[in-house]
Amino acid sequence: MANARVEWVYNAGSAWAPLDQYTQVSIEALWSRNAASWIQSCPSFGGASVFIDTTRLILMWSGYAYTIARRYPCQQRRGHR
Repeated sequence: MANARVEWVYNAGSAWAPLDQYTQVSIEALWSRNAASWIQSCPSFGGASVFIDTTRLILMWSGYAYTIARRYPCQQRRGHR
């Protein structure tokens, strides 16, 4: 199960885009095993299969490599502005 406090994102040009929940759970499972594998039917990429390598932190789709990152979403603390 994915850690609800982390988020997987990929580099989409000049911004980091979050991946869909299905793909996040799949990548988190690979991350926990330091593994690489294909993810079938990735909604973030139009239902296409993507290759994920958590050691190299890349997502491969249609001949392109995208950098991926595991981050903790920003949360505003109470009492701070």
